[in-house]
Amino acid sequence: MFNEVNCGEKLDILINKELETETFPGIEIFYAKGSEVLLHKTWGKMQSGNSSPLLLDTIFDVASLTKPVVTATLLLIMQEEGSLKLGDAVQFYLPEFAGRGKKRITLRHLLTHVSGLPAWKNLYESVKNPEEAHTRLMNIPLEYSPGKKMIYSCLGFLVLGEVISKITGKRLSNLFNDKIAKPLKLHNSMFSPGKKLSDLSKIAPTENCTFRKKLLRGIVHDENSFAFEEEGGNAGLFSTAKDLLRFTQLLINEGELDGVRLLSKQSIAEMLKNHNPAGLTPRGLGWEIKKPMSTADGASWEYSCGPDFPDNSCGHTGFTGTSLWFNPATKQIVIALSNRVNISRENNIDSIKRFRVNLHGLLITGRCSYR
Repeated sequence: MFNEVNCGEKLDILINKELETETFPGIEIFYAKGSEVLLHKTWGKMQSGNSSPLLLDTIFDVASLTKPVVTATLLLIMQEEGSLKLGDAVQFYLPEFAGRGKKRITLRHLLTHVSGLPAWKNLYESVKNPEEAHTRLMNIPLEYSPGKKMIYSCLGFLVLGEVISKITGKRLSNLFNDKIAKPLKLHNSMFSPGKKLSDLSKIAPTENCTFRKKLLRGIVHDENSFAFEEEGGNAGLFSTAKDLLRFTQLLINEGELDGVRLLSKQSIAEMLKNHNPAGLTPRGLGWEIKKPMSTADGASWEYSCGPDFPDNSCGHTGFTGTSLWFNPATKQIVIALSNRVNISRENNIDSIKRFRVNLHGLLITGRCSYR
């Protein structure tokens, strides 16, 4: 277990090394056990170059953390409300999705990344509006039959976002605010903060985007989500470490936080269990599930939380440089938020993967390999 006296210096050494080698310009880390805060600290700067220090409670583009925090959670809420069932075929809600062998794909297939859809396709270039992006998305063919292989697919969660909007007739941002952010008092979690906040100085900038020809600050980094008016089911959420901690405490508390019940115990259990059969990478509903296995889907697999984080932990990462892991039994929570894409989109991918493994190892055991 992390001890500030014994491990604080090691953590500083680890992170300062990553700052020097430009894995990220700055990082905020929150480590807690249930409601007990063990560590909350920042290192580095708000962005690359001679900029201001990174402050606590900075708002980050959390990228794919949107998948479990927003999309999967909203679907479970809607299932409890009777609006849908996760076993329903997608075509029941989006008939235009049914072509090219996709009639059997269910919402659960998409949530667990076994739909057979490819990992990614460019939906954003040369589209004039979200309707054109939607048409492109609906017409993407399968790479595998549903249930045969786990392919982590951003496209699948874009489809889920479209399902949610079709059923409710509402924007994803409004649903998140009304059904998740307000009840849980997530005061700094939102979509499109660049359109809502007058002061953007609390938002960590991401990439100097060649497609949009400007530095992105308060604008979603993910281009496909941008094509859906910054409200894709795959990415688009901006949040803080404190807000993500509150959301994770809700999950650890089996769906209730500060007297507010957002989801039933049954829904939380369904969300946090593995739904994929043996031989496929374990996935919950939106979450990665750590299991004692080294191979899946015919390839070696290394969890971003590393080997020392407890089995049956749940987590997710975001392309921009974000990460959240927690264990429902031990109640350990590790949130690490950075804007690594502010330095490079590609050159620091391997280094942040190594850093995450070392970070979790250090927090859990007091040591890391410094690979």
